[in-house]
Amino acid sequence: MEDSMNFIDDVEIVKEFLTESNDHMDEIESRILELENNPEDMDLINNIFRPIHSMKGSAGFLGLQDIGKVSHELETLLDEARKSKIIITPEIIEILYEGVDILKKLRESVALKVDNKNASEDVIDYHTLLSKIGSILGKSPNAVQQKDIQIEPSQKKHLGEILLETGDINKDQLEMALQEQEQGQGQGQRLGEILVEKGIITPEKITSALKTQSVAGKPSCETVKVDTQKLDNLVNLVGELVIANALISAALGNSNNDTNKNLSHLNKIVKDIQDQVMCMRMVPLKATFQKMVRLVRDVSAKVGKKVRLEISGEGTELDKTVIEEIGDPLVHIIRNSIDHGIEAQNERISLGKPAEGLVQLNAFHRGGNIVIEIEDDGKGLCKEKLLKKAIEKGLIEDGAILYDQQIYNLIFAAGFSTAEKVTDVSGRGVGMDVVKKNVERLRGKVEISTTKGKGTKFSIKLPLTLAIIDGMIVQVGTEKYIIPMLSIEKSIRPKKEDVSTVQQRGELINVRGSLLPVVRLHNLYNVQPKKTNPWEALILIVEGEGRRCGILVDDLLGQQQIVIKSLGEQFQNSRGISGSAILGDGHVGLILDVGGIMSMALN
Repeated sequence: MEDSMNFIDDVEIVKEFLTESNDHMDEIESRILELENNPEDMDLINNIFRPIHSMKGSAGFLGLQDIGKVSHELETLLDEARKSKIIITPEIIEILYEGVDILKKLRESVALKVDNKNASEDVIDYHTLLSKIGSILGKSPNAVQQKDIQIEPSQKKHLGEILLETGDINKDQLEMALQEQEQGQGQGQRLGEILVEKGIITPEKITSALKTQSVAGKPSCETVKVDTQKLDNLVNLVGELVIANALISAALGNSNNDTNKNLSHLNKIVKDIQDQVMCMRMVPLKATFQKMVRLVRDVSAKVGKKVRLEISGEGTELDKTVIEEIGDPLVHIIRNSIDHGIEAQNERISLGKPAEGLVQLNAFHRGGNIVIEIEDDGKGLCKEKLLKKAIEKGLIEDGAILYDQQIYNLIFAAGFSTAEKVTDVSGRGVGMDVVKKNVERLRGKVEISTTKGKGTKFSIKLPLTLAIIDGMIVQVGTEKYIIPMLSIEKSIRPKKEDVSTVQQRGELINVRGSLLPVVRLHNLYNVQPKKTNPWEALILIVEGEGRRCGILVDDLLGQQQIVIKSLGEQFQNSRGISGSAILGDGHVGLILDVGGIMSMALN
């Protein structure tokens, strides 16, 4: 790559460009998808032209020549379409897609350089793309490739003008540097490099002028970009404030009326601050969902099917960290829905279905969590086929009795696939395994519902944020533990006759005809309980990693929002524990990982 950033410390400006260009490319891609269906819509052509034009200008003054060349030629192509000199054809749509993919690769290479990471050694070849554009526009390929990209004077102020206005250089110094640059004595150097080399100005002054140049002409807005690390620090401080507030409230709980009134007011303020801080990290799902439109188009074309994606709830907001992690699971589920779920076109017609398959992507709030649903109108999951494959793989024993949900959850097992052959779309048995792991790492859960011949629905339930969870505080002896509400189905006090002991399977409890294993927390963590008989204590029915069990506890102390604290590196790999929290009485409570507890107790 020719792009370089080596003469001044302009990393912050490049980072701003990377953020803006990422937004531009998401917008461009979604507009191209619309243009494919409405090739004569001039508004869409203009809406694609503008962000590419902005990227070209920004790349030009930053010296990112490769990005500048590609965006310039795409801009030229679109300008011809704007002037009605060419019409938008499927060939041009493919070129636009190819251009966006190349710009993404070039952007990623620059991002790796900024982060001081080694970029891929593979050369990003965009000359074939430029030649295609050149042939459409009637140009020779060499003319396209060697064309210098200039920034229009109207776009930004020249660097020299800004330095003159600030008084950092005088007119004679500027004319001397410009003359040297024009005569070629600067050996291809930019104006700033020449001025620094001559000792006329410091690199810091150039950096300041470039920042001024980068924001010149931009419309003023009412938003401020904040580093995510600063937001994380603020979230942590608010977490400490919540804990301190709980401790003060507990200590002064029996004070006089005036004190209680003031405490109540303080609680409200702290809660409002907490809500506002958490909102600052919330990002709409729109950008993530829009990327799936392109995915559906590409995958359906690759497997030879006609599939349409319907999106709803894209305005639903999630924590930025969760948004970044949820993309991969969505990709795997949607690819599987198209490849395995949606039938071939002729098969759909013979079944009386529309020739075009449908995948619906929806997001909404439910019970303090976010639910993302991916539903297709395909053939659904075949229980018999899943069971047969699981027995072949040795995942279950022949003759084992499984409930429907347990059978469907088999597709999440590592290496499990019902595909007849491995393709570049699916069949290796790794995708759905990734889905399960990624969702559970986000403290979420994924459920499957399916009807044979009608389709399949995947429901991903996620917490709004990773910093705070809704938890049930339980007591075992003198210890207090926290179980995430997302994992709890219900709590019961069983009858004596519902509890039984089975050889080699341990203690079991009968819950509406289902026999579930009982896990005694006091045995796992070596605690002296107050109640040892299940019919005297309480049992929480929980679900994790596709399995259910009953957890025996002395008592339930109540549900509350818990600020999660890391246990540190020393206890990072502790099984059955996902974190800790400081409770209202000042004591530390361990947050239990239900899946880990079942692995410890039942395997």
